[in-house]
Amino acid sequence: MAVQFYRYSLERARTDNDMDLYNESQYENRRCRDYIQDEETGFHANAYKDNCVDSDGSYTRKLIDKFGYERVMNMYAVTVRTHDNDGRISAEIKEWAAKFNAGIKDDEELRECLITQINPGIVDLLAKHALREFNKLNLFTREHCEEEMGDLEDKVVVVSHKHLKEEYWSPENQLWIATGGFGCSPTAIGRAVYATCLIDDDRGRWDRHQVLGVIKDEYLPDWAREKLEEMQAQETSQNNDINLG
Repeated sequence: MAVQFYRYSLERARTDNDMDLYNESQYENRRCRDYIQDEETGFHANAYKDNCVDSDGSYTRKLIDKFGYERVMNMYAVTVRTHDNDGRISAEIKEWAAKFNAGIKDDEELRECLITQINPGIVDLLAKHALREFNKLNLFTREHCEEEMGDLEDKVVVVSHKHLKEEYWSPENQLWIATGGFGCSPTAIGRAVYATCLIDDDRGRWDRHQVLGVIKDEYLPDWAREKLEEMQAQETSQNNDINLG
């Protein structure tokens, strides 16, 4: 299992007492960079053949399995941002890298993790492979949610994948039914949204900003509809038992 990627700044780590997590993640960033550039484990030895760059995507999948989606993508994004005027990098990848939010205020914290021994044009192609693998996850985004968040209570909400551990990055794990908390209200001062995961009944607490919104009806999967019906039937049965008692 890949080491958890710490996407926040050194300042944030100090404030939150997360220095151990920060340092572990920084160490893993350097290890990922060195792995990609190493003569034996690196790109040139394993993913460049007959003028093709990782043609079957196997090297990219290996990197993701070893270091995680976010760390690999962050490595490419930070590197691309230092080549903003380089014509060897496509406009598509430059735009993606500019918007990629690792939550770090200053890229200076990551400069030691830049990929410097590979042609920028190759980094562009590797980034495209990584994005292609990420897109295969079919995660829910803000586009799958209602335009207005409004009140969240008793509604199926989408939790941002960035607030889930990578092993839970799947659309099923993003769907929760909000059950209460001040964060359900758009006007309340409180941020807490208490919710139950539809796929496994796990209960959790989210901050309102970690919720992308209420999922649009057309994107709600059939299994989720069935689960909601079961939950509603169970609640009705419990209420009837209480009334009879």
